[in-house]
Amino acid sequence: MWLGKEVKAGPQMPDRSKPDPMTEVQAAFWGGLTDQRVANMWSVADDWADLSPEAKAWLRRADKEKIEQLNSTIEFMSASKIIWKFLWVGTGMAAAAFVGFTTFWKAFGDFFTVKIK
Repeated sequence: MWLGKEVKAGPQMPDRSKPDPMTEVQAAFWGGLTDQRVANMWSVADDWADLSPEAKAWLRRADKEKIEQLNSTIEFMSASKIIWKFLWVGTGMAAAAFVGFTTFWKAFGDFFTVKIK
């Protein structure tokens, strides 16, 4: 019944009262669908739903080159943070060494200075 009218199966509308037999590919898919895989699909669906519309649009348009460029940019930024920290520590150590050396030089000079009365 559709909108109060009896509809008979014909060439335009196949009979769906009996399910079609599964193909080998379909049977393999359903056989391989474990609880963990279903949980993973739900997790990905939740992550996708949490994305902003701009992020979804970017991912839909993204090709392999854009994703590789994004990955290389992330790696570069990570490396530059490490280098920046190294430079900060190196500058601090150089400043401390300079202060230590000048303090030692002053003490050395005061110790060996001949005082004439």
